[in-house]
Amino acid sequence: MGVKKNSKTPEAGGGMPRYELKELKAQAKELFGVRAEVVAGAMHNTDGRYFTIAEVQGKIQQFMKAKVV
Repeated sequence: MGVKKNSKTPEAGGGMPRYELKELKAQAKELFGVRAEVVAGAMHNTDGRYFTIAEVQGKIQQFMKAKVV
């Protein structure tokens, strides 16, 4: 994938690499097929600085399914 893994990036419990949110936003189109703004909205109010690709993908799916009132 197009994301460079930072050597300081902590590993998740399952050995999945974790990336800084800003790196994931920069590669949003390539990784998730959405714009960086969608990633920002999906991850708004989420604690933490590092995330796995799967975590962010799950948040994006949740965000896209949310009803707008």
